[in-house]
Amino acid sequence: MEEIVRAILNSRTVSLEPVEKNFNIYGFKCLGIAEKLLDLDDLSGSSVYIWHVKSDILPVSKNEIERWSIDAPGNKHWILSERKINNEILESLPDDFRVITWGPDKLSRWIGESVLNGNLIVNSYVSEDAILEKTNSSNLIVERNNELISLKPLIELDDWLKNEPSGSMNTLPVFLIVKLWKISGLMIGPDSTKDEKKWAFIEDPWMKKIFPFSDEQIFSNSPNLRKIEPFEKNWLSLQKLKSDLKPMLDYRKKEKSNLATELVKSTMLEWWRVDLSSLNFEFQYAQIPGWKLIFEDGEEKILHSHNGKTYDL
Repeated sequence: MEEIVRAILNSRTVSLEPVEKNFNIYGFKCLGIAEKLLDLDDLSGSSVYIWHVKSDILPVSKNEIERWSIDAPGNKHWILSERKINNEILESLPDDFRVITWGPDKLSRWIGESVLNGNLIVNSYVSEDAILEKTNSSNLIVERNNELISLKPLIELDDWLKNEPSGSMNTLPVFLIVKLWKISGLMIGPDSTKDEKKWAFIEDPWMKKIFPFSDEQIFSNSPNLRKIEPFEKNWLSLQKLKSDLKPMLDYRKKEKSNLATELVKSTMLEWWRVDLSSLNFEFQYAQIPGWKLIFEDGEEKILHSHNGKTYDL
């Protein structure tokens, strides 16, 4: 979370100057000092100390905020808290303190809206420990790319939250790992006619679905977010992949047919069917936006941005 906040501030040309000393304040970490803040007009005009409070089940208490205020330097502060923080506890702060607090709901929405809507440009990369699938299949090639292709989200987090009856929760934007399959092979038509074809499909182990991929689905300038991998058992075997793809690859095509005389011609639909034995597969990992949901009781789930359904971690 801290890296995400820093990346967003940096993308908005908010320069964070390091603090002179490492403040040992339990639960509060000073990210730095900002000369200007585009998101907070109330604190503009002078230096603002930006603080981060890590996630926990219990909200920030009055005693914690009072201990923080004793050691906190300056009098302008912006607290980004992954824990609930009630404004009532700020009443005990010194009169000259000007503090803006963002709790988990506002913080996660700020991150989700600011990053996943594509308004911010934050570089995305693949960590060195990215896991590549091992296989003995001779016609399967695994690619390692320096950058994962990202797909656009299809739902808005705010719209989903409005219809969610589960109450308060913390939401953190993440990417869900999927596979982009590039396939080539032969189609067999009438009279054993052959035609070479190429396809691209997304295998989504979260939705347990395969669907065609096109460049229009690419999420440009995707952010650098935590990547969540599915359970290994949810990936399709090569045999199952071929079986599921067959009805998607077979198609009917209009063919002209000459009868006994050239005066009579007809157009009919003829089947072109994929030759499964001719298929060659290669894949690279890709990613789809989602959100990690952290409920009040500590339960965690994943919200998928393509179908609005939740999945276990």
